[in-house]
Amino acid sequence: MSAPANKFFRSVKRVTESIAFYPVLIPAVYAVLAVLVLAFESTSLAPALRDRLPPGLVDADNSREVLSTLITGIISLTVFSFSMVMVVLNGAAARLSPRVLPGLVSDLRNQVILGIYLGSIVYCLMMIGTLNGKAPASVPALGLLLALVFGMFCMALFVVFIRSVSQSIQVEWILSQLYNDASANLKKRKNRIAGVADIPDATDWWCLPAARPGYLREVNECRLGKVLRKHNLTAMIQVEPGFFLIEGHPLIKLSTRLSDTEANEVLDCFDFHDNEFAGANVSYGMRQISEIAVKAISPAINDPGTAIRAINLLGVLLKRLGGVPPFDVGCCDGGRPRLFYPQLEMPRMLQTIIAPIRIYGGHDPQVLVTLLQCLRNALHGNPSDAQREALHDEIRALRDDADAKVGNPLDRQAVNEVIERVVELQIRQPAVALLPIDRERQTRPTD
Repeated sequence: MSAPANKFFRSVKRVTESIAFYPVLIPAVYAVLAVLVLAFESTSLAPALRDRLPPGLVDADNSREVLSTLITGIISLTVFSFSMVMVVLNGAAARLSPRVLPGLVSDLRNQVILGIYLGSIVYCLMMIGTLNGKAPASVPALGLLLALVFGMFCMALFVVFIRSVSQSIQVEWILSQLYNDASANLKKRKNRIAGVADIPDATDWWCLPAARPGYLREVNECRLGKVLRKHNLTAMIQVEPGFFLIEGHPLIKLSTRLSDTEANEVLDCFDFHDNEFAGANVSYGMRQISEIAVKAISPAINDPGTAIRAINLLGVLLKRLGGVPPFDVGCCDGGRPRLFYPQLEMPRMLQTIIAPIRIYGGHDPQVLVTLLQCLRNALHGNPSDAQREALHDEIRALRDDADAKVGNPLDRQAVNEVIERVVELQIRQPAVALLPIDRERQTRPTD
């Protein structure tokens, strides 16, 4: 049976990623505020405040008209806003990549604005329900004043929402968000592994297989750390975050064998899901950028400019990955990490993020040149010997694709110019051969 702490951990992850989280939480806060305002109206301070307000705010009929107008107007804003969100999601899925949808859905700013809309409606409904035309003293003057303030605030937020939605559908903004998130995640990873020389040798450790299928999304490090500290263990996860496992697949290795009860306690700390969403992993963000580039190259979109920008951003991230060991740590105990995560090594990362662009954009010389420049930039990032070798292997693959798919002599010359600059950075690696160029074809006059 799952521990309550792990159930709570998984529930929080599911709820906070839902588009309905803040639109439900914020109206509840407005409902509590409405109850407090109505309670204030029954105190001795309410008549003194009512005497200082404009006459229109203390008349029952006029108050009902004002609240009805506010409710109708805010409902219209809410419906229009939700419709715009759906349009944005459909457009993003069609023009970019379905993988960017979770990030757009969980946009905190849009969720908060929609929540304030719904909260204002709930507040106004509770206020209008207390009006009694035969009892003028029942008019919640302070409540009506706050309702007017909330209505004007909603109109201001609508302008902000329009700007936010129009911005979030722009591919430049989405790429910038993915790049910034990936950069931030990489920076945090570097800080976590600072001072950690290498991962321990887990060859002879006890392996615990996965008990259920799904994508590995999160690990409850707080709960798992207690188990590891209790038994003085060190653990190494066998797959990177976002990896899809089936029952029996190696999941985690422990430095000491555990009992069945303790093993089940460890397995319970892992959160699996049917959908892949590992937003805190730099490789996942880079893969999203790569998929946007592939989509932009497709004949249906035909936007090589977007692909080139995405490739340039990937080049910056690959450069920053230079020299970073392919692991992460967690469950630190007095500065000593007890849990190690594997991360994608450079060969697999290039196969995941560069190879698809190379395959689908190999016919476009501009894309090929940008890819070569991207890998050249990565070579400037002080990569390790293994990373440098993987980068050169990918450069040679790009060269072979260019040789097979690019026939125009001028385009082949442009590719060769970048290859020559790459050769200048080659260290202890065989030089990349230039593309042969048919000089006669280049100078032959047209009929």
